[in-house]
Amino acid sequence: MRIEVTFNCDKGAKIDFNYNHNLSRLIMESLFDNKSAMFHKGKPFKYYTFSQLYFSHYEISGDKIVNLGEEVHWYVSSPNPFFIDGLVKGLTKMGCYPMGQGEFEFKQVRILDDPEFTNDMEFTCMSPITISSMGRGAKRELYCRIENKCFVENLRYDLVQKYYYLYNSFPKNERLEIIFDKNYLENKKRTSRLIDYNGVKVLGYMVPFVVKGSPDLIRVGYSCGFGERNNNGFGMVKVWHRS
Repeated sequence: MRIEVTFNCDKGAKIDFNYNHNLSRLIMESLFDNKSAMFHKGKPFKYYTFSQLYFSHYEISGDKIVNLGEEVHWYVSSPNPFFIDGLVKGLTKMGCYPMGQGEFEFKQVRILDDPEFTNDMEFTCMSPITISSMGRGAKRELYCRIENKCFVENLRYDLVQKYYYLYNSFPKNERLEIIFDKNYLENKKRTSRLIDYNGVKVLGYMVPFVVKGSPDLIRVGYSCGFGERNNNGFGMVKVWHRS
């Protein structure tokens, strides 16, 4: 289930580049009084993802985004309808939320239809995809580089684990092939993103890709996010219609 949230924002308001943790906090505060939406199987529910912010008009000033339009759009996705319902109710009740040097005023929400999930689809990123690999003897997470084999392998494994957590079984078909757009990688100046999430540096990539294989795993990636740290605003994708 996916929603588009629209906020009003004052012209001239300045937002930090690294705003992911602010949006994570917005979700938590919206759900504070709705425990059924915050927990699953007795544990905190983390199977959701959200996009970067989409400004109708903006400019960059130093390390800030300066809003020049009136509306800001934001997308949230989860396979749990109770989570989405609780979030919408919380946002409506909250009304306004401070964001950087400005304030977001909740305006409206729109429920988006899911695409038809097939065994061959093409996506583009709405927030960076990140995946890690604990190296032998490593004391901290090592983020996989998109050019390394572990990047795709770990994305597939992560989707299988998400499916098992959500449905208490493994998918009948675990095959999945992910092919990132080589032309985009070669011609785009910057495809990587180093996000500062409340003091933690997270490496991710925003590159269109084709995915082939299990529609069930593709659906999980679309609804929960591809890769890790989805509930921190990583791994959201949308169907890409190549021009």
